[in-house]
Amino acid sequence: MASGIKISDEVKELYSKICMTSSKQTKQKYGIFKFSPDNKMLIVEKVGSYGDPDSDYDSVISSLPPNDVRYLAFDFDFVNKDGTKKSEMLLISWHPDNAPIRQKMVCASTFNALKAALSVSKNILEGDSYGEVDSKAALEKVGGKSLC
Repeated sequence: MASGIKISDEVKELYSKICMTSSKQTKQKYGIFKFSPDNKMLIVEKVGSYGDPDSDYDSVISSLPPNDVRYLAFDFDFVNKDGTKKSEMLLISWHPDNAPIRQKMVCASTFNALKAALSVSKNILEGDSYGEVDSKAALEKVGGKSLC
């Protein structure tokens, strides 16, 4: 079921910047997306860069609201099974239990449109509790282990 929500060009451009393979000093680390006040468009709420305080994965996850839906695109750093440092793009749908039912329905029906607009087919997480999208869940998704 399509929601009819438009994905803003700003969201698409930010996602491209996060995916860029350039230097991490100038690269965007993550973007948080939310619905516009009139619920007609998906817009950028917050952007984080490498080196920003609180730009680590768990800090960003804990900043997601406990009572409203969001999407998160995050350049996730980890160590693969061979011991090599890697990064993979994660796309997360956040729809907490305490969010209004209508917002959760709109979030679910818009997620396929977002994935299509951004050409995302892997490393997708969905969660209604912080434990479902924490660093452990992200590491399981990308098949890696923590940098620490």
